[in-house]
Amino acid sequence: MTKETSAPSPSVSERNAYVSTTGPRPAKQTTFREWVVTNQIGIPLTILAMLLALHNLYPSLRPYTQPFFQLSYYDPATDQYVQGWDDIYFVISAAIALTAIRAIAIEWVLQPLARCAGLKRKGSIRLAEQGWQAMYYGFIWAVGLYLWKNSHYWFDFGAIWVKWPARPLSGALKWYLLVELAFLVQQIFVIHVEERRKDHYQMFSHHVITSTLLTSAYIYGFYNVSNVVLCLMDIVDFLLPSAKILKYLKFELACNVAFGVFMATWFVTRHILYNVLCWSIYKNVPAQMAYGCYSGSSATMISTDGYPNAFAYMFGPFQSLENPICMNRSIKWIFLSFLLCLQGLSIVWFSMIVRVAYGVVRTGNAEDTRSDEEDEVTVDTQTAANGSIHLTANGANTAPVADSTSGLDRRATSVRARGRGRVPFDQSDRKALLGRIGCEKPT
Repeated sequence: MTKETSAPSPSVSERNAYVSTTGPRPAKQTTFREWVVTNQIGIPLTILAMLLALHNLYPSLRPYTQPFFQLSYYDPATDQYVQGWDDIYFVISAAIALTAIRAIAIEWVLQPLARCAGLKRKGSIRLAEQGWQAMYYGFIWAVGLYLWKNSHYWFDFGAIWVKWPARPLSGALKWYLLVELAFLVQQIFVIHVEERRKDHYQMFSHHVITSTLLTSAYIYGFYNVSNVVLCLMDIVDFLLPSAKILKYLKFELACNVAFGVFMATWFVTRHILYNVLCWSIYKNVPAQMAYGCYSGSSATMISTDGYPNAFAYMFGPFQSLENPICMNRSIKWIFLSFLLCLQGLSIVWFSMIVRVAYGVVRTGNAEDTRSDEEDEVTVDTQTAANGSIHLTANGANTAPVADSTSGLDRRATSVRARGRGRVPFDQSDRKALLGRIGCEKPT
């Protein structure tokens, strides 16, 4: 009779190792960025609610909390405002409020409407993002156009510089400029906390240049030129999202017409009127603004020396409203250089748009592949029948001058996601350019 040998029992460490490898995996920890993205409604509303509670419950704190909720530096004698450091608080609170409004509009209003229109989850998200862009830029452009239309410099670029260096401005103009600055600050926040787009660094550079230019122009009292520049820029940022919305809703003809209007408007506003404005700075500023230093409070000339104290004079207006404000060739060229940098970006983007549009119309052969971050995507094959240009319904959210542009729809292919938010483009220049403006193969 043979004696069976029993296998040695596993040790405690071996049992623990077995359980740890076969049991459920621990949940992935949420990063700070993901937590911020998930709570884009709750965080801003909580901050604003706390400020509002402090403002109402503790009257002694109102001198500190009031600048968050209303414009500062009001002069009842003239019924106008001037600028100052407390304006920073209004910009901060406006940026926080815009973050909450954007999230509410996308998640609670636009996305449900898109689902009701028959769009699937990813399409509804993209329509909602473009819808928010159209809502904001449509509203703020209308406000800016109203201010420009009712001003003394309506399409008279030489008159923009007549009243400088008068520092007071109306409440409506001050609110408009500070909200525009707050939106730029909020956009810098958005592009860093949400999934990075293909043109992340271009957009970051654009927002930094624009916000720096707008802040400096505000401090130096260049309100009028700021109003004109923003009007010329914002109309394009309204038209492109509108065209993409039409594409998502499958209004192909309307989308093509809207995209044609977008291209024409871009060329007229950003490459004709904008350059006329830059020429006005070069030509009219010396004629309308005598070089020298002026009193920050009375706007009277106090010195014909436009270069006092080396470079310190440039930062005087940033430190106090009472400090002298000077104008000379250096200051003129600093502001003009910033504007020309924006023009350079616009030329690069528009050359992409024109080259792609020409290639699609002429050859009707522009295809591309791209990976979405989640679901498997299938798009029916379509045959090129004419030379019309379409905007994609499955594009990423990228934009020149705060514009949003998107990539290609897939053609007769079904691929799985290969990464979150990555858009791999073919090395072909035409295909890559096509993806930049959101055109697709003609149908």
